[in-house]
Amino acid sequence: MVAVGALTQNALSQPKITAVVNAASFLPGLPGGGSLATIFCSGVVGVKPGTYVASGSPLPYVLGGLSVTINTGLAPMLAVVIDSSGNAQVNFQMPMERDVSFYPTAGQYTGDLTACGGAVMTQFPVPSEWGAFFADANGYAIAQHASDYSLVTPQNPAHPGETLVVYADDFFPVWPPPPIGFQTPSEPLFQILPPSQVYFPYQVGSRFAYLYLQTYPQPICMIGGGCNNSFANTPALTVTFEGLASGQIGVEQINFVVPSDQQPGDWALFFNLGSCPDGSGPPGRCGPGYGSSSPYVKLPVR
Repeated sequence: MVAVGALTQNALSQPKITAVVNAASFLPGLPGGGSLATIFCSGVVGVKPGTYVASGSPLPYVLGGLSVTINTGLAPMLAVVIDSSGNAQVNFQMPMERDVSFYPTAGQYTGDLTACGGAVMTQFPVPSEWGAFFADANGYAIAQHASDYSLVTPQNPAHPGETLVVYADDFFPVWPPPPIGFQTPSEPLFQILPPSQVYFPYQVGSRFAYLYLQTYPQPICMIGGGCNNSFANTPALTVTFEGLASGQIGVEQINFVVPSDQQPGDWALFFNLGSCPDGSGPPGRCGPGYGSSSPYVKLPVR
């Protein structure tokens, strides 16, 4: 029993980063500068267990006794949860230093990340080409009716022909550059940069595409096996705004119009580059979450 206790204490004295993920999807990899990320750690010592949530703006660089540094840039902290076993979840905004020297090497990104009381990570999984929509515990998009900003829910669903506001993380860069640690002001508008004005040396291909709705659930494309015809010629939604959400920190906002002929149901909302995983097929033929698509979230339409 004494030996076990000694081993446990020794393990706890060595903090370790166990995962780095997109804050919306929890998919592995570091999102781009200005976006929101989450780190999971084990072996955290010297701090008091509890839940710590930042209030006000600017965000602090230390919260609950923990901090995050990326390529020497301090990350603004949103929330920290530490349990009695030394496990921690850290939510933060990615500093712009993330984009300075992260390059793919042998299928991974290299860089310098320090967090959770001294844990260091220098190799990271290449993140998805896409960010993600925020969703609730049941997989429904965090969305609002543009007419009154009430939440879209199965009990208060979207309607054909109306404009909705949805929220996302790490879909696109904006100009002016995103405020780091501060709430996004209402003016000027921080809007998406067109592909012609953006170059990402660590990324293959374009991260700009179309917004789609698909029935939920639906068949999906099979890698190497072509695409199911039910996805053929899916129309892109009419998008009226893409940029940062004013009053929020690091949150992206997309306004779009629900098609006037949209049928009732729970529909999958996703971004898609318009190609199948095997490179074949016309735009819109591939399912959400596969190939060049972002993870999908459900959108109730009645």
